[in-house]
Amino acid sequence: MTDRHNAAMSAPSRRVFLHIGLHKTGTTYLQGVLRANRKRLAELGVFYPGGKGQPIHTFAVYDLFGRRPRGTGDDRISGQWAAMTRVVTESELPVAVLSEEATSLASVSQARKAVRSFEPAEVHVIVTVRDLGRVALSAWQEDVKTDETWTWREYADALTDPDARAKAPARGFWRRQDVPAILDIWTQVVPAERVHVVTVPPAGSPPGELSRRFGTVIGFDAATLDEPDSWDNVSVGPTGTELLRRINQRLHRKLNQRQYHDVVETDLAPILAGAGGGSLRLPESDREWVTREADRITEGIRAAGCPVVGDLDDLRPRFDDSGRPPGEVSDDELLEAAIDSLAGLTEQFARAKWRRPGRDAAAVGDQAPGTARVGSATRSVWFRGKRAAVNLADRNPVAERALGAYLRRRRRD
Repeated sequence: MTDRHNAAMSAPSRRVFLHIGLHKTGTTYLQGVLRANRKRLAELGVFYPGGKGQPIHTFAVYDLFGRRPRGTGDDRISGQWAAMTRVVTESELPVAVLSEEATSLASVSQARKAVRSFEPAEVHVIVTVRDLGRVALSAWQEDVKTDETWTWREYADALTDPDARAKAPARGFWRRQDVPAILDIWTQVVPAERVHVVTVPPAGSPPGELSRRFGTVIGFDAATLDEPDSWDNVSVGPTGTELLRRINQRLHRKLNQRQYHDVVETDLAPILAGAGGGSLRLPESDREWVTREADRITEGIRAAGCPVVGDLDDLRPRFDDSGRPPGEVSDDELLEAAIDSLAGLTEQFARAKWRRPGRDAAAVGDQAPGTARVGSATRSVWFRGKRAAVNLADRNPVAERALGAYLRRRRRD
């Protein structure tokens, strides 16, 4: 490492921000903003790693934890944390930002290792927090989208059972959403004044408000950045969620994590997102416990003494009577969504097979003489013209009569 790099890392103004999530708090959106503005951020003195040839945030955190996808044997993760710390350390920009919601699952020792990896830079932690009424349903949907089969009632009953917090699904949910417990871990390794809580604005807030709050912590004006064209975390709605849950029951863990992600999350979920069915709403029977837990979380944030960007009132659940309770989907809706899914996947499968390299017919055609290829191309153009005329005849009476006359004459020739 050069003296210039050493000086950059040791300078008092050198800062590294670890955006640790939480899950389901706009992280996909914020990461989309950071990716879409990597060059502009660099002009503002902010380095967001992950460009071409650089380590991937998710893989780096998995490597820090020793985590590997279930059943894949995927070794792309090995060495990613060291690679990430290296590119951050070697950057000459005064600020670096890492964003990966899985970081919120760190133990005290893992959090301490993460912070020490960037010393002597001043490490800050950003915790985005969203009201529990929106998080609970969203987390259940996300679990279904990643191969789980719990009904909402099974899921919610587990979350409210104190004796069930050591097993799934409550274990995973509260590890990701028990904000006071997460703040307690990170304030043991970073001073509380450097652990920043950013509240997710309530529904109906101005577009870009979350990125504005996020940028305030780091020190850039989000209004100067471009909004991402789209982000990948699609919502499949009530019908899609129930259909996926039943598909998961049939699959019964036959796919490993990468297979499930590549087919179900990447291909099937976007098809189901267009299935309609409206939005989900929290059942009235769950509103009392959600409000109680939200109040506990808010008081825990106050007690932690961490700076807050936004308003803690944003974490008070706002219940909306529009939408549909989970699981209230008719068989007809499920059938329609299943047919749409089958049609969409069939189309994608067919296109993928057609793009398969080394097709035999193309290889044989390449060996034909030049005159033969010209003749073949001419016949192809003629055939496409006839097919267009046939299609037009199905829609246009004049073309239909012309085609009929041609067919009668063709029988006589």
